Amino acid sequence: MKKIMILFAALLFCHVASAASVKKESIVDQGITREYHVYIPDNLPAGAPLVFILHGYGGSATSYVNNSSLTFKQLADEYKVALCYPQATRDSKNTGWNVYYPWQIGKMQVDDCEFICNLAKHLHATYNLSAKNTFLTGMSNGGEMCYLLAYRKPKEFAAIASMAGLTLVEMAKRHNFTEPIAFMEVHGTGDKTSRWEGDPTDQYGWGAYLPVPVAVGAIAAANKCMYEETTELPQIKNRVTLHRYYGAPSGKEVLFYEVRGGGHNWATDSFDSCRTIMEFFKKNMTK
Repeated sequence: MKKIMILFAALLFCHVASAASVKKESIVDQGITREYHVYIPDNLPAGAPLVFILHGYGGSATSYVNNSSLTFKQLADEYKVALCYPQATRDSKNTGWNVYYPWQIGKMQVDDCEFICNLAKHLHATYNLSAKNTFLTGMSNGGEMCYLLAYRKPKEFAAIASMAGLTLVEMAKRHNFTEPIAFMEVHGTGDKTSRWEGDPTDQYGWGAYLPVPVAVGAIAAANKCMYEETTELPQIKNRVTLHRYYGAPSGKEVLFYEVRGGGHNWATDSFDSCRTIMEFFKKNMTK
């Protein structure tokens, strides 16, 4: 019995010692030292995909790394992808990505779109990852970055998934969709922060922004999707309706998950949103 216990302890030690861990690193970009966390699964093959996960306004990369309801690390082991959790800088109010909030315009000089793309190139080279299979997801302010990067850097990402993100009117004024992009949005109709119905007059202080269905529809239209298919997911908590826009010449689909009565969150209590994102990315991987 004693020998069995010693053997078990040795095996457990080997497992723990070989387990992948999250590493905190930094890079200088645009003259600023930027921090990020990276997760590289054990035995990750060369040329593996890279997934960026962006935190919300006032949040942090560390909080997302430690959030047990976000199962991306476990999924990264399963899907054999690398993860990167970048940290936003601080504007005049809080930590956040530069997405043209009213208090950021003309005052926040950092270009976060360039930062994310430069960081991707650094990680491709450092960890021998795939430049063709780079993906992006984020929530709230991180979701706004998803829309902004879909406008500005569509060729840099194989697919993008926004959670409770918005298209600010300022984005739509400054940019046009220049390339088709596989895009996904998950949004609660009861979200009181990133409101489903939009905010044309900046009543709630984030700047004027489009209604969520209009913002998603703009990407589907830019992709030249010809058809819509609607599916009800098995109900767990809130009802979730998937609107799938497809038939684009490029083959790039747009998926829109409408969470009935859902709030400002990742909707993990209503469906397996993290796995759904990873499946969407997997479907859009290229060889």
